[in-house]
Amino acid sequence: MTRFSRMKFSQKIFLAIFGTASFSALVLCLSLYATLSRYQSIDFEDSYVDHMNLFGKALGRIEAAQARIALNAAKAVELRDQDVKGKWTNKDLRALADELGVSEVNVFNQDGKALAYSHDLPEPLFKEFPDLLSISSLVYQTHLLRDSDTKVRHHTILRTKDLNRYIEAALYFDAVTLLLKEMAEHDVDNLVIEMFGPDSKSLGRIQKEDAATEAMDLSKALSLPDGAHWDQGRLIVLTSSTNANQKTYRLVAVISDRFLRQGLQKIQMTLAVAALILILISWALSQALTKTLLAKVESIRSLLSRITRDQDYSKRVSIVEKSKDELDELGGNLNHMLQTLQAHQLQLLGAERDKARAQIAAQVAHDIRSPLMSMNMALSQIESPQKESLAIIKSAVARVAGIVQKLSSLSAKPDESAKTEEPKLTLMEPLIATVVNEHRVRKADHQTLKFTGMSATPHLWSVVQVNEIQTALSNMINNSFEAGATEVHLTLSEQPKAWTLEVKDNGKGIPSAIIDKIFERSFTFGKTAGTGLGLFQAKAAIEWSGGTLELRSEEGKGTTFSICIPRERTPGWLPSSIELDADQTICFVDDDAQILESWKAKAQAASLRQAHFFESIEAFEKAFPLSEWPSTALLVIDQNLSETKKGLEVMSALAIGKRAYLCTTDFDEKWIQDQVRKINGFLIPKLLVTQFEIKVRGS
Repeated sequence: MTRFSRMKFSQKIFLAIFGTASFSALVLCLSLYATLSRYQSIDFEDSYVDHMNLFGKALGRIEAAQARIALNAAKAVELRDQDVKGKWTNKDLRALADELGVSEVNVFNQDGKALAYSHDLPEPLFKEFPDLLSISSLVYQTHLLRDSDTKVRHHTILRTKDLNRYIEAALYFDAVTLLLKEMAEHDVDNLVIEMFGPDSKSLGRIQKEDAATEAMDLSKALSLPDGAHWDQGRLIVLTSSTNANQKTYRLVAVISDRFLRQGLQKIQMTLAVAALILILISWALSQALTKTLLAKVESIRSLLSRITRDQDYSKRVSIVEKSKDELDELGGNLNHMLQTLQAHQLQLLGAERDKARAQIAAQVAHDIRSPLMSMNMALSQIESPQKESLAIIKSAVARVAGIVQKLSSLSAKPDESAKTEEPKLTLMEPLIATVVNEHRVRKADHQTLKFTGMSATPHLWSVVQVNEIQTALSNMINNSFEAGATEVHLTLSEQPKAWTLEVKDNGKGIPSAIIDKIFERSFTFGKTAGTGLGLFQAKAAIEWSGGTLELRSEEGKGTTFSICIPRERTPGWLPSSIELDADQTICFVDDDAQILESWKAKAQAASLRQAHFFESIEAFEKAFPLSEWPSTALLVIDQNLSETKKGLEVMSALAIGKRAYLCTTDFDEKWIQDQVRKINGFLIPKLLVTQFEIKVRGS
């Protein structure tokens, strides 16, 4: 490990700040944990003490109510006893016990022997309650007692007014067991709950079957005061309840600390996360403070890093002149060194510029050769009025213009940035077909060029540099024929998210020893006039579009290039058809007679009764002034008409949204697409007009 004394000064400052902040964060979190854990433990204890106190009060209220019931029952028996003069039968007392809602009713003589009883023969009264002899009161009520049959009972004994008999009303006190069960179920962490009478005898005990605890003798805990006590990781809670006769009961509960441990674990996790966040914040603040304290050092380091990356020696360090700061002195020396290096750099740039111009000339000579040959062959056929030849010339001229624009960009001044071709969202099938048609014009008679896989309606959209992709494809076809191929087959296929074009030839193939170098700049093989730029440019153009270019070749059998480029969804501005009513007004404006004839044929096939056709905007506006435009009329208009006003201007002036269609060959120009979206209209490529459909609603 690097010794602290050998670390960078910035690292030392960072570690000092970060260490102090992190230590403070840990101390804070540990202190919070100690406080919160103590509070959690106290709250845990208090909650169970409160539960036990509430339970004791509930038990007292129930016992008092039961005592009143038993006393009322004894008095009721006393009233009837005056009539029967103590001559009771067991059957009479059994019925009377049921009527009065008590468990037992027994009648004893003045010696305490049972005269009649409702259930089983009771013990002699003075034997079961010896202290009854010392009480002068006519009413004697016991506290809760557990009899030999384990039942908890409450006894009320009433001496008759003539002092000749004792009437006993007893109640089974099942509420003890019920209350203990209720409390055990209410607090899931209760392991054992037991109630003791004033004589310290157990009146009832509930122990959960699933509780992992041994059979505890809770009577030992009766020596503890009321409240919460910890014993071997378990909480023992005691509370007292005093009844109306000043008899005190003790409730003892054993509580698991599971819930408390879960709460403490949550606190631990929360504070651990908080500590981590505080440490991360400390790290960020330490970085910021270190950066602030060492800003001047960082400015020198950053400047040197940029110069190393960009080789631009014109940059300077900002310093304070005549400062006594050592860093300002260092910056001044660095500025002097950079000034010297800049002078040497300017001398080297002149020599490099001459070399670059030679490379640019070689690139342009290679790229422009193919479109010029296509124009030459097409011009030789111009004597016959073939529209295909004119289209080839137009495409070739556009490619030559793109190459010239690239040449201008590459030849820019050293202080100007070179511009790349703007990408376009365009249809790929016509783009590929244009290149194929160029090469069909100028191929030899013994050479065959096939193109398969193109659908009747172009629908593959991609964002590409049009001229670059056309040049790349043209270079691959050129290479195939120049390498001796007599047949070149282009196969177009599509996938959900991409399209693939295979360019396969039957040429002599590429040796496996050089196949890895075939895409390198300036590498050429088998051609005396080759520049080594064609395949290098093709791979760069395809990969720029997010695609891939793969090569398979076998000597003596041929070569296959596989182009795969991502496809885009059909743009929202392209309608699937034009839909209108048969008597709805629609106007077509185009100075191309062939396009206008196509629209006429489609309108007649759809039996449109209000279709109008114009060769100029002037004729259109004369028949349909813009200020009087019908509220439901549709407009299909060309962009580049042979007059000063453009189609987009008319659509913007009408502001009819989805009832306006711009039909143009420049559909892939981004600014046109943006304008159409802005006015909420539609855009139809002219090359799709022949396949485009006009639908009449209800037909």
